[in-house]
Amino acid sequence: MFIYWDGFEIDGSDTDFNIVLPENVQVWEFVECFLSIPIFSNTPKPSVSYRQGNKWRKWKLAELKEKVLTGDYPDNRIQVFCRHIEQLPDDLQAEVYAISERRDPHESAYGKSENPCIEPVIEMTVELQIQQPGVRHGIEDGDEYGYIHNFELFRSASRENLWFRINVGPGFYFEYAMFIMDYLRDHFPGIGTCGGLDCGGGWTGGCTYARSIHYYERILLPVKHSPRNTLKRLTEYDIVRSFEYTKGWKCEYINGFHLAHYPHVWPEPLSFKAYLELIDMAFELDADPYSIVSETAIRVMLPPVEEYAENPKAFKALQTALPDSENRNFTGYFAFTKIEGNLMAEFRVPYMMKKYLLTLLELAESGAIDFIKTVTWQRRQNQDE
Repeated sequence: MFIYWDGFEIDGSDTDFNIVLPENVQVWEFVECFLSIPIFSNTPKPSVSYRQGNKWRKWKLAELKEKVLTGDYPDNRIQVFCRHIEQLPDDLQAEVYAISERRDPHESAYGKSENPCIEPVIEMTVELQIQQPGVRHGIEDGDEYGYIHNFELFRSASRENLWFRINVGPGFYFEYAMFIMDYLRDHFPGIGTCGGLDCGGGWTGGCTYARSIHYYERILLPVKHSPRNTLKRLTEYDIVRSFEYTKGWKCEYINGFHLAHYPHVWPEPLSFKAYLELIDMAFELDADPYSIVSETAIRVMLPPVEEYAENPKAFKALQTALPDSENRNFTGYFAFTKIEGNLMAEFRVPYMMKKYLLTLLELAESGAIDFIKTVTWQRRQNQDE
């Protein structure tokens, strides 16, 4: 089971796009175009495998090319990883975000985040399946498809036409899927494509496209003295606190920090000291801001408003800052990064929780919730025992 930002429990279904090539397009020419799509990553390199009986066996890309050029190859598939949107050049990022305009209906998060961002660590893969001539797919006129181009080619396709299938897994971004299909169509206007609607029959709220590139809000804080000082202050006020899932997918606060690299399998949490050492190592790398974020990101859960009831004024301010009860998600991410040489702390919280987090930070800065320091210290002592 997967649970995504909109709260739906979904069954892990993926989505296919079927592609048929006209006779004037060569298989390897199309494969090379697919591998050149600029939102794909070369680390790790594309994984190639072919079917032998009931098993899939690894292959080298050069071996696949040799077989394809001779026209004698088994059913095979190429799997590639997508780059994080923040790893893309600014103009390409803007192009991906602009695709959201075509999503009908728009997702609930669309246009509500002032500084939209996505999870700091993602793993989205795309699979291209190449099938021998003679394989036909069930494409019927009455079927509903989300992305159609040159549908006449499907209806007139013979067994000599070459078929491809592009598969994107659950939790994929709609904008990424559309960019991939547009790129192939633009480079090969004659191809036929259809597919794309998820198992819910639409572009939003279903299995494949439940994620949103607009859902999280990025909030940056200058590191005034040191990462240690910033982290200590935020943990003392309980604004940065890690958690883990227990039986029944209930959340339980813990001491230490869980890295976002391990979203489903939780290793032992890092201690305060070990996390600071990790931050120092990340800053020593000659890396872009996103790479530092991905190395230092931890999963956090903002504290509930009830924790601050001792100060009625602060309590009321936090209550006012909360969104509607049906639209709350306290979980998010915290990380450190370096922007133009300046050390920064970074929160990524659901867009509806931005006001709540900013209110918490203002109350901490004013000293209005200093009383919470004693409570957090005592709780950590009890947990350690």
